[in-house]
Amino acid sequence: MNIFINIEKLIAYAEIHLLLDEANTIYVRNAIMQKLRLGDYEVYEVDEDEIEGLDSPTPILDELFSYAVSKNIVKQEERALFDAEIMDIVSLRPGEMSDMFDSLCKNPSKALSWASDYAVKNGSSLASFRRWENKGDKNIEVVFADCARGKDEYPHCGFCVESEGYGERRNERFIPLPFDDCMFRAARHAYNEGMGNVIPAEHKPLVIDEETLGIMFDFVEFAPSYYICTAECDNTSEHSHFICGNKLLPLHKANEKCKFKSKEYPYINITESDWYISSVKLGCTNREKLIEFTLKMVGEYKKNNGKVFVSVRKVESKFIVELAFAAGEAKKEHANLAKLDICAMAGLFRINGTVEAQLKTIEKYLTKEIRFSPMCLVGGMEAHARIIDTLLKEVGSSQLGAVEAALDVKEECKKTLVAFLKDVSAYTEMSDFLRTLDIQ
Repeated sequence: MNIFINIEKLIAYAEIHLLLDEANTIYVRNAIMQKLRLGDYEVYEVDEDEIEGLDSPTPILDELFSYAVSKNIVKQEERALFDAEIMDIVSLRPGEMSDMFDSLCKNPSKALSWASDYAVKNGSSLASFRRWENKGDKNIEVVFADCARGKDEYPHCGFCVESEGYGERRNERFIPLPFDDCMFRAARHAYNEGMGNVIPAEHKPLVIDEETLGIMFDFVEFAPSYYICTAECDNTSEHSHFICGNKLLPLHKANEKCKFKSKEYPYINITESDWYISSVKLGCTNREKLIEFTLKMVGEYKKNNGKVFVSVRKVESKFIVELAFAAGEAKKEHANLAKLDICAMAGLFRINGTVEAQLKTIEKYLTKEIRFSPMCLVGGMEAHARIIDTLLKEVGSSQLGAVEAALDVKEECKKTLVAFLKDVSAYTEMSDFLRTLDIQ
């Protein structure tokens, strides 16, 4: 392997995609040489057209990591840390990122989109997940993504700005936003394009109150083409944070089911969404009154100790608040396929690598590549017993092709995920809840 060519490719990649100043080339090259323990160097020309076509630095990092492992510089299990440290060398410093962001803030949506794209290009945000994306106004979406990472002793909270530049977060960048002492960070796992986190500087748990909604409304006034949402989950029990993005979530696209009217707030449009769990959409041009009414709804529901998903958008001059309500836990047979996290209530589900492999095994039962026996249901496969039973009954003695088997598994999984959402639905009839607020 010619390590020098791959270093030059990375430098060219940084100049093309990461705004590396040519004046910093020698400095950056030397820093990479030290990381790879090189005592001499040869400069090579690289194909810049090839580099310009790369969507991420992964192909180049693969070569650099292979070299580092072969020279006993790093261990196989240190790949994430190696990539972060190398990409940190060639990325803009935090202050430079903030300056560039500020220069683009005449169009805030463009500035946020640039920051998200930069994070993908410097490898701190993953965005190339395989996905099941559905068309229609109330279909769920599924991404196949392994998002777990080990708990570090430091930083104590991965959402605090103190985590910037530390360990596997070496190439992450936090960008100050011009309101509420908040920061923007591109999502480490961007299920949809442009997805990021809005993070208050103050370290405190999420509470859906006037201050929280104020931050959300401030954000959509700052970037009207974005949504911002939150739901109570494990992470928000430590540090309040929000997800934002410029591609609507499935719930946002749900049709209206029926309309309601409040005597106290007649100017607020209230509609029940045609969604799998109890959900309402509120629309109003008056920010203060909409926040006041939203807090009344959330406060009334919180008496039931359930979870509330809150989303805020701005469409022309009108603010749109979407609320989804969930209660209880899913039935045991759904627990291995879905987790009620910050996006699941809005119809965006994550399936991890373990479950993906199990679904591939089910496909092989349908193609008869593997003979099915009830004894196969071990090691987690027992969680899919209902899906397997349903599909095998439909197939009977037939032998499906690989494509047809994959489609059948996909459709049955989507039905299971929808059933999961129905398991945790808070109300059979949303009107029963709304009547408690004098809404008819």
